[in-house]
Amino acid sequence: MSKRIFLSCDPGIDDMAAILFSLADRDIELLGVGAVAGNVSVETAWANARFTCDLAGAAATPCHAGSNSPLLRDQIFGAHKALGTFRDHLADQEDSLPAVRSIAVAPAQPAAVAMAHAITDAAVTKRPLTLVATGPMTDVALAIQLAGAKASADGIASIVAMGGAFKALGNRAPYAEMNMLSDPHAARMVAESGLPLVLFPLDVTWQCRLTEQDLDHIAREAGLIGEIFARLFRASDRENPALYGGPGGPVHDLLTVIWLVAPELFILRRARVSVATGHELAGHTSRQLPKVKEGDKAGGKLPHCIADAVESDAVRALFLDRLKALSRAVDGNNSGQIQTTTNREEDLQ
Repeated sequence: MSKRIFLSCDPGIDDMAAILFSLADRDIELLGVGAVAGNVSVETAWANARFTCDLAGAAATPCHAGSNSPLLRDQIFGAHKALGTFRDHLADQEDSLPAVRSIAVAPAQPAAVAMAHAITDAAVTKRPLTLVATGPMTDVALAIQLAGAKASADGIASIVAMGGAFKALGNRAPYAEMNMLSDPHAARMVAESGLPLVLFPLDVTWQCRLTEQDLDHIAREAGLIGEIFARLFRASDRENPALYGGPGGPVHDLLTVIWLVAPELFILRRARVSVATGHELAGHTSRQLPKVKEGDKAGGKLPHCIADAVESDAVRALFLDRLKALSRAVDGNNSGQIQTTTNREEDLQ
């Protein structure tokens, strides 16, 4: 059975990867995309989300504009804000790009409202969905409040989020990861909601990086989608070998959706996550780990899961495979269901 997800994001090139994978994988049903201010302004994030869906031949995917600021703190933007609107970097390829989607035909509902309606519908139909957050959790927190505690408990299978840092400390600030720093109050609300939360912090996302060789393969083998993704990834200038421990740039947000369909590629551990909201350390994440003796199951009582390790080679191979499948589907005028060239066991070899 497909994983039904609503994706809240702030594209951002790694958000683009998460959207593309969600559209390509046969085991994910993307119900909607919400754009929130974070890496970039909400206007830019919304434009980039629509562009990505259109590029993937999925213009019918609802893309909702979300919150243009955090719940309480002043707005800050990501270090890659200068990347801006994807289309600005592709002027020389304009003839091969999808037509600009008219804002007049885009969904009028704000992202948090659309997400709350999806949660309520999931509760009524007894088909829980997964909320995936690859940007600040502003709209996720608002949607949970709008839907109410009972509908959220019945309608949300889990919340899967990229955010936080522990041993890795931080990126946008020395003590905090960007998504948590952008809206720490929303992140704290989600962490304290009592809903299942799976977190992908910098500690694990820094382990999975796309190298120049990976980008060459993507550009060569995944058609126009691959060419554009590789070009934008290079434009975001994500290399920092001294920080990451090796070549390549992290593709943080992709890990959230890959975990949904290939959890065997990750090691997770139980924890209780806390998010600081005070001025001096806003967005800093800490975790309580279980004191587990051999044979003790006490760790299962903690409410959250944190990804600790990832099989990076297998993740990159799976991403390339899905981009190739998506490219073939678009080239074939979106006829029929997207089919991948390999099954998952072959992906892992």
